[in-house]
Amino acid sequence: MADERYNLGPMAASWLRALKAENKSDNTVRIYGNAVSSFARFLLEDDGYQPVADEDGKPGRPAPTDLDEVHREHVQAYIAATITRTSPANAHQHYRALKTFFNWLLDEEEIEKSPMRTMKPPAVTEKEVPVIPEDALAKLFKTCKGKTYADRRDTAILMLFLDTGVRLSELTDRRVGDLDLDMMVLRVLGKGDKWRSVPFGRTCATALDRYMRAAAKHKGKPLEEDMWLWWGDRNRMQRLTIWGVGTMLKRRCAEAGIDELHPHQFRHTFAHMWKSAGGNEDDLMRITGWKSRQMLSRYAASAGAERARQAHKTLSPGDRL
Repeated sequence: MADERYNLGPMAASWLRALKAENKSDNTVRIYGNAVSSFARFLLEDDGYQPVADEDGKPGRPAPTDLDEVHREHVQAYIAATITRTSPANAHQHYRALKTFFNWLLDEEEIEKSPMRTMKPPAVTEKEVPVIPEDALAKLFKTCKGKTYADRRDTAILMLFLDTGVRLSELTDRRVGDLDLDMMVLRVLGKGDKWRSVPFGRTCATALDRYMRAAAKHKGKPLEEDMWLWWGDRNRMQRLTIWGVGTMLKRRCAEAGIDELHPHQFRHTFAHMWKSAGGNEDDLMRITGWKSRQMLSRYAASAGAERARQAHKTLSPGDRL
């Protein structure tokens, strides 16, 4: 019965409180929380974990009724289900979150050994993320050419994505004080809870300045440094979340008559355009917050064939004869 299964929820709540006490970023807590909550439901619900007999007919391990009974087999079943339901990349993220969770339980002496101590993360096949074509970008920005608060806000958000390559959470979870229009930099909290200053250009600065003036009118008072940077257009008291930004982008794509875009495509597009223009790789790594050349290679792979064709036009040995 479902009520006999162990409820991991209360223990997960304690872990999330510990993460907040360690001053982990809101995005880190959100990602880890989603993973462990999903795993808790998987173990708790009858349509979640199901014991599977092995090739010799030996019955599978039953759902745990106590914390000490959570076994590698349960975690493996969850990771496999997550791969099927979503993607290997998302399952890999959940794997990392759960491993951190069980290590915390071990440190807290709630368990004697981690069920994941000998597990390996799921393999992730790298997929080339398509960059956004210039004509699609033009159509997208055309949808917010107006002067309403929503138009000013959406233009500023889209321009920041394109001109800086910041991640969705890095853009969304910002305060007014993180933005410096005079220095033309945005202070963001990236992976590993590390702060960095991201530069942007004059066109982006103009879009942001227009938005800030529109936001002050929208709020009905001067903006203060500790206020959230982005606000809803229908409810001026409600901040814009990562889901709100995703919904906005989906709506703007529909208005533009283009294929639906994901915010992360702007990051790949930024890297591609930077490389195409001959930008320095060390500067690109500093702006994007990448610590390894592996990440540079991964993102630079998007539209790499196109850049190779462009380079060949200039360097063609045959044409130089």
